[in-house]
Amino acid sequence: MRILELSGGVGGARMARGFAGLSDVDLTVVVNVGDDADNHGLRISPDLDTVIYTLAGVEGPYGWGRAGDTFRMNEELERFGVENTFRIGDLDLAFKLYRTLKMSDGRQLSEVIDDAVDAFGVTARVIPATNDRLRTEVRIDPDGWISFQEYFVKRRAEDEVLDLRYIDSQSSSPSPGLIDAIKNADLVTIAPSNPPLSIWPILAVPGIRDAVAGHPNVIAVSPLIGGKPIKGPADRVLSSLGLPPGNLGVAAAYEGLIHSLVVDNQDSNDVEAMSELNVVVTNTHIADLDNAVALARELADL
Repeated sequence: MRILELSGGVGGARMARGFAGLSDVDLTVVVNVGDDADNHGLRISPDLDTVIYTLAGVEGPYGWGRAGDTFRMNEELERFGVENTFRIGDLDLAFKLYRTLKMSDGRQLSEVIDDAVDAFGVTARVIPATNDRLRTEVRIDPDGWISFQEYFVKRRAEDEVLDLRYIDSQSSSPSPGLIDAIKNADLVTIAPSNPPLSIWPILAVPGIRDAVAGHPNVIAVSPLIGGKPIKGPADRVLSSLGLPPGNLGVAAAYEGLIHSLVVDNQDSNDVEAMSELNVVVTNTHIADLDNAVALARELADL
């Protein structure tokens, strides 16, 4: 069964890990690049790295970074007074340095990711939404527009998000083979990632939204459990952007795209209010691998 997943960071990576645990699934993961940035002269792709590390089973204890990593490089930078909020582990640094060197030599991001997937022994296909530069920016009060990393890392996602924009999205193109992968999938899933911050940047690439909207079988998994994300600002961002509270906001965020919405058992009361959708109520706690595989099996069987 060919399954394609639209993925952000930790939630998407854990959902992908569940699908990868099914022997009868051919998995393609399309990953957000709106978070990408340059830091210490290196090309940073947080969501792509998180997906690859998780599929390889080497992710850190919080779902991002590398397991058992050290931060000697970051600690040494402090000697020189370098701004050091965005910390990069030493093992993680090697991947980022490799990507930067290869892209400086003219390789496309998708080509570098193909190499990394092979190097880490990942069997799923991992595709950046675009090889072109696309950057998410957040409008807050009173500072106006700031970069995603400024909002998320330096300011710890504490500001109210008044608006979002995806810089250069309209001049970007989907990565090679991405649109065909959507059209040829038996099932398109939208991971339990933050809809505006992680999934909308993917859909902002011309051609991707239309391909998803035209697919006959699209299922989204809500990132909310009991109306709140396990971590992150998904509920607050949905609300501040004028979307309804709880899973009604998730459904509204994907209006015109999805046929089914999967919500957690704690949110079963939301079902009646979403009569236009097929709403599936189940356990969506997927930090545990067995739970992720069980949810993936349930989605595949739908």
